[in-house]
Amino acid sequence: MRINRLSPTLTLAGLLSIIAPPGQAVEVGGIDFKGSGFLTLAAGTVLNRGAAQSTSGYNCPCFISDYAEAGVYEKGGLQWRPDSKLGLQGTAAFNDRYSLTSQIVAHGADGGSVELDWLYGDIKFNNKLTLQVGRKRLPLFYYSESQDVGLSYPWVHLPPQLYGWEIVSYNGANLLYQDQWGNWSSGMNIFIGSESLKDSGYWKIYNGRNTRTDSHWSNIIGAYISLSNDWFETRLLHIQSDIQNTTPPTLVFGNDTRQKIYGVSFNADYAQWVARSEFLYINRKESYGGDRTQLYGLGYRIGKLLPMVTYTNYRQSVLLDQTQAEAHSTTSLLLRYNLTTSSDLKLQYDHWQNHAQLPFFTGSPNTANPIGSANLLSVSYDKVF
Repeated sequence: MRINRLSPTLTLAGLLSIIAPPGQAVEVGGIDFKGSGFLTLAAGTVLNRGAAQSTSGYNCPCFISDYAEAGVYEKGGLQWRPDSKLGLQGTAAFNDRYSLTSQIVAHGADGGSVELDWLYGDIKFNNKLTLQVGRKRLPLFYYSESQDVGLSYPWVHLPPQLYGWEIVSYNGANLLYQDQWGNWSSGMNIFIGSESLKDSGYWKIYNGRNTRTDSHWSNIIGAYISLSNDWFETRLLHIQSDIQNTTPPTLVFGNDTRQKIYGVSFNADYAQWVARSEFLYINRKESYGGDRTQLYGLGYRIGKLLPMVTYTNYRQSVLLDQTQAEAHSTTSLLLRYNLTTSSDLKLQYDHWQNHAQLPFFTGSPNTANPIGSANLLSVSYDKVF
């Protein structure tokens, strides 16, 4: 939900985010307020040689770092907008059972427009069971809830082949259960809701920078379960929903089609070793076919330094014509240095390789050097406060 002017929702979210100084708690009228924030300052440049070619309104070869916000590094020098962001979060606790949480984020990729990510209420039935109602991140991926908080993951930007879909939030309700089973911590979440997104950044990448496409996911229902001990964590996910996309001035969404999403992740932090893996399959056979994506990452900590290599792969299946299918991968080399417990510096090299019969951008001419292949060098500074 993008907010371009003050509204009751923005006013409430803003008050919750700023009434308490970040990292501190204050009490007002018997209500405990707590505020926090996060920041990423990032810059990157496409390293490909040769002249740029205009594709869908972008100067390519180019590298997509954030599908949801249309965060694209274009050929033509150093750019800071695609991955830079600033966010504020606030919580108002009325007592031990009831609380309200909000989060607003300004994305450089979206010209600094403020976006409401979270605005939900908590009702705690006991220490294990909580009902949450309102707006939250859709838990598609392992890092979904923290995807704007750069300090929470090792990369300058989340691997785009996996973390790249049109809908990332939802409005609805979820029931969260947390427990301890011996040496294992467990979490289970069941959720329902819907999301309507106007002027999707995701679809600008495919249809053109100056186009507008509205996306709608309705009848969302899903669940995930996670298990973790002191060094290993796994997570299983299933979501299904109806999906619709329309291009204004069409006033009515197109016919509903059904999708089913399956995800699994395995992550380990053992001694100095860091391993990340995640897999996603989306069944969209009622629409065009399906999507498969996978991530593998391995790093080794040396003091405050983390060198890491990551490989992500995306392949689409198209029922009618496989020559139209999209396929690409990214190999990433990363150096992360922890300045403090609340800040870091990162340096990353990405090689995006097109594997499809046609170039990545479907509107592009088929050339010997596919538009979808690009090399990116990026740096970032992350901080939470």
